[in-house]
Amino acid sequence: MSQAKSGRPASVFAFEKRGWSGPLDTAVFQGNWLNAVDAKGRMSIPAPFRDVVQQRAGDRRVVLMPHRGDWDCLEGQTTTHVSRINEAANERFAPDDVSVEEDMARLRAFSLSVQVQYEETGRIVLPEDLREFAEIEGEVLLVGLGAHFQIWNPDLFLEQTGDERLKKFIRRKLEKARAK
Repeated sequence: MSQAKSGRPASVFAFEKRGWSGPLDTAVFQGNWLNAVDAKGRMSIPAPFRDVVQQRAGDRRVVLMPHRGDWDCLEGQTTTHVSRINEAANERFAPDDVSVEEDMARLRAFSLSVQVQYEETGRIVLPEDLREFAEIEGEVLLVGLGAHFQIWNPDLFLEQTGDERLKKFIRRKLEKARAK
């Protein structure tokens, strides 16, 4: 097993740097929204999330990727955050170390990600392969997680997340939206 500069074994995404300061910490993705998705994959990023992207990165681009763990959802991050993930990987792994583990970490972080730019109204197009991965059709649940956000098929969110109180809240929100 390859060793990181610290001497500890490296693991996929263990290189994500913690304790960043500055603009990255001042604006956080928070809240949850249900939004429609049309047959072409068009959907809107909520205005509060767009504000966070603007404050953190100064542009209208987000990086979307499959969840880095076991959930069948997408993660959305700013380009600035993704750049910092790369910088943290550069710091964690020795520059002359050729490592399968590092390659796996970088493959997971970068090869499945796609950068999209949203319109002034917040509309983006979710790439078809990401929609298929997350089983997204018709509607999405966007949830803020501080440094990033997730995009879910709402039914998969209810199946895969374990917090009963949170699921109760989202279930009620879905029932109201679907009753309209």
